[in-house]
Amino acid sequence: MKKQHNQNKIYSLVFSMMLVLTLALSGCGDEVETPQPSAQDIAREKLTSATWKLTKVTVDGVDQTNVYKDLTLTFSNTAYSSTNGKVIWPSSGSWTFDNDQATAIKRNDGLEISIQNLTNSSLRMGLDWESTSIGTGRVLAVGGKHVFEFGK
Repeated sequence: MKKQHNQNKIYSLVFSMMLVLTLALSGCGDEVETPQPSAQDIAREKLTSATWKLTKVTVDGVDQTNVYKDLTLTFSNTAYSSTNGKVIWPSSGSWTFDNDQATAIKRNDGLEISIQNLTNSSLRMGLDWESTSIGTGRVLAVGGKHVFEFGK
């Protein structure tokens, strides 16, 4: 009787050890890694998070903020809209990233715009523009290297 009691203890001990070992090994499996968002995903999320309000514009280093007073840009995943953008920022259009690093966009009109800085609260974009006139002496847009700075 005592022998059977000892055997039961041994079986219980072996069973307990096997259970602990099984549980320990089940935690050693490959961990599922969550894919990291791409540079485009991160930039798109920042661009589409709010309406961007103009804070400053320079053309060839000269302040031209008054020319684009009250300019705003709103981006969706593939489109944009603007207010007070004049000829350089049409009231609406589409866009795509021009590279995997999300450092430039290309609009549906073919204009390439560099993204010089993009954070959760600020956006700086640059583009080259040729002068646009609507007749003798009336310039619609100043030509040169434009740098647009926006905030939320």
